[in-house]
Amino acid sequence: MPNKKIALLVFARSVEEELKYKPFLAQKSLASILQIHTTNIAKESGLPIIFYDETKQLGKDFGARFSNALQNIYREGYDNIIVIGNDCPQLERKHIVQAKKALLNDNTVIGPTNDGGFYLLGISKDNFNYNTFLNFNWNKDTLFNEISSSLSNSVTLQRLRDVDYYSDIQLFSLKTIFNKVLRGVIQSIQKINVKIFFNNNLNRLQFLRDIILNKGSPNIPSTIQIRTE
Repeated sequence: MPNKKIALLVFARSVEEELKYKPFLAQKSLASILQIHTTNIAKESGLPIIFYDETKQLGKDFGARFSNALQNIYREGYDNIIVIGNDCPQLERKHIVQAKKALLNDNTVIGPTNDGGFYLLGISKDNFNYNTFLNFNWNKDTLFNEISSSLSNSVTLQRLRDVDYYSDIQLFSLKTIFNKVLRGVIQSIQKINVKIFFNNNLNRLQFLRDIILNKGSPNIPSTIQIRTE
C-alpha cells in the first residue's frame, strides 16, 4: 500500500466566536470543554493536526470557507483530509481511526449527524471537487445525503448528535458520552430550569426544533434571552 499523507483538519470557530452564535454554550463553560475534548481526540489520533478557526477561514460563506480550507491543505502536499468540528460531545478517537482506515483503503468516509449534517468527513485529493463543494446546500438538512451521494466508494460511520441549539443538550443520552468531564457538564446543564423569552415575531417551537446545521453559522436572533434559575 503506497504511503498516503493524511491531515486531520479541525474546522471550527474559536470559543469566543462560537459564543457569539451559540451563547448558551457559556453555561458551565461548555464551549471551552467541547474544544478541549475535540483537541484531545485530535492529538490521540496521531495524525498531523491543522486548526482552521475564523482567522484562517477565507470566503464569503461557509461553503467557500470550507472548500478553500480543503484546497489549501491539499496544496500543502496532503493526499487525504479528515475534517471534524468542535461541537460533537459523542465524538471518540475510534471515529478518527475508522476514517483513517477507510481512506487508506481508497474510500471516502462521512459521519452523519441527527440533523442531516455531518460531524466528520474523510476525503482524498482525487475525490475532492472544489466547485461541487461550493454548491452544496450547507444550511439544509439534506447536506449529508447530498455529499454522500456525490462521493465514490463512500463509507458511513455511526450517526452522532451535535450541539446547535440549547434544546439539543437535553436530547443527549449520557451513556453515549464517554468523556467524564463533558458528561458531567452536560448532565448538570440538563438539570437547569430554563426560561426562554422571545419577542412577538418569533415562534418558540420553531426556535427549539428547527435545524441549523453545524456546517454554517446559526442565525440566532439577538432579541432572544435565555435565563436559568
